[in-house]
Amino acid sequence: MISADVFDRLVAAASRAPSADNMQAWSFARAGDAVEVYLDPARVLPTDVNQMFAWVGLGAAVENLVVAAESEGFSAAVEDDALSDTAATTTGGAGPGGTPVTVRLSPGGSRQRLGDWIQRRETNREPFDTTPLDPRKIDKLTEAVAGINAGAHWAGGAHDLDLIAQMDARSTYIRLEHPPLHDELFDVLRFSRPELEQTRYGLEFASLGVPVALVSVARLLRYPAVMQVVSRLGIGRAVARQLAAKLRAAAAVCLITARTPGPAGYVEAGRAMERLWLEATARGLAVQPHGVLPQYLTKLEIEPDGFTPRHARTMARHRDPFNRLFPTPDGERPAIVLRLGRPRQHPSRRSVRLPVEQLIRSSR
Repeated sequence: MISADVFDRLVAAASRAPSADNMQAWSFARAGDAVEVYLDPARVLPTDVNQMFAWVGLGAAVENLVVAAESEGFSAAVEDDALSDTAATTTGGAGPGGTPVTVRLSPGGSRQRLGDWIQRRETNREPFDTTPLDPRKIDKLTEAVAGINAGAHWAGGAHDLDLIAQMDARSTYIRLEHPPLHDELFDVLRFSRPELEQTRYGLEFASLGVPVALVSVARLLRYPAVMQVVSRLGIGRAVARQLAAKLRAAAAVCLITARTPGPAGYVEAGRAMERLWLEATARGLAVQPHGVLPQYLTKLEIEPDGFTPRHARTMARHRDPFNRLFPTPDGERPAIVLRLGRPRQHPSRRSVRLPVEQLIRSSR
């Protein structure tokens, strides 16, 4: 049986993982010699196709748990085979008895050097040094995820970065303009630190890097009539371009892919994302995730009716350029894009997190 103190420390480390819009859609239970990690449907984004973002975030939490457990002197084995293709919409996320990812611990692990970097890992939305990454450094980052069943595919150079920035801007604008996606975004946006502190999850508007002068305007975008006017004036597109422009201020971008279908594939992709992110942090690199483009390409394939016909045509035009930018083996699906580079400055504050005690389920 894992002691209560060790379990609490492992959950604290796991909960430092990144998640889409800082929703932290996970919970944890102690089960003998294992920690069970559950998807929490209450904090899954409503338009998250097949709950892919939630499973990627859960995979990142699992990887933090693995790294922390090894730092505690355990060997950690991840068991996620029980997540079938249908688990994302049935047992995996539908209720309190969902199917967990199990991290089974046994004595004898060696100290994991990345454990020291869990608390230092951060999302950095500032511009990076654009000097291209040394191929040897890319090789080291790729080697870090070699034991995880997910892909890591790289692109860089001014042309590639400009292309992905253009596609990301158009995808981000769809989220601002299409009512279901727009409403979801404004449900999770917190416009002040006190507002964020009340919920302890969601996305702080100030962290997006939008000029302070636009905060008041952004509040008004919650209302459809205002958004329609903004769309006609082209302001929404300008904001989307500004948010996406930082993809040009990078040393490289990396696409993490899921190699197997269903939630288990996305859990492995999340584990790879977090392992690469920790390795990059240890090597002095900054990272920012960009998820809208991979998710909307997946939505186009699985539930195209989730877009208007115009937006579906926009995403369809992105499919071939994206595949040329990131040629991947058949069967791999995009999970998340990471922007990497040497930071010019660090963010002034970290994302607020839910308290550990709120994430712990009763033990069996």
